[in-house]
Amino acid sequence: MHLVNRISLIITPKEPMYLWIKDIASDEAPSFEELVSESSCYLLEEPTQDAPIDTLTEQLINHHFQTIWKNELSVWDEYLDNAPANLTIDIFNQWFNVSLSGLTFDLAKEPLLIAAVD
Repeated sequence: MHLVNRISLIITPKEPMYLWIKDIASDEAPSFEELVSESSCYLLEEPTQDAPIDTLTEQLINHHFQTIWKNELSVWDEYLDNAPANLTIDIFNQWFNVSLSGLTFDLAKEPLLIAAVD
């Protein structure tokens, strides 16, 4: 087991995300329960300064929400043709639950593979 020098934001969709998916990809849309059961994990640099978890989580969301949101939407709409016009932090918070994991461990035996997605 190895400790990874990253913290994790765990992103779980809420009902507005599900309704958007049903609207644009009704034939491929999972059930709400299936969608919620598959959270996404985003690795970020460890903070250099101590801060309360709530404050740190809010800062990280404010800094990364547009990148995360576009990535989550692009799973269902590759070119974001049907993405909401105004991707604000308030709407992001209506569409997703976010939690922070301060410690990230790698239990795999194989080396970590890193591939650019952009």
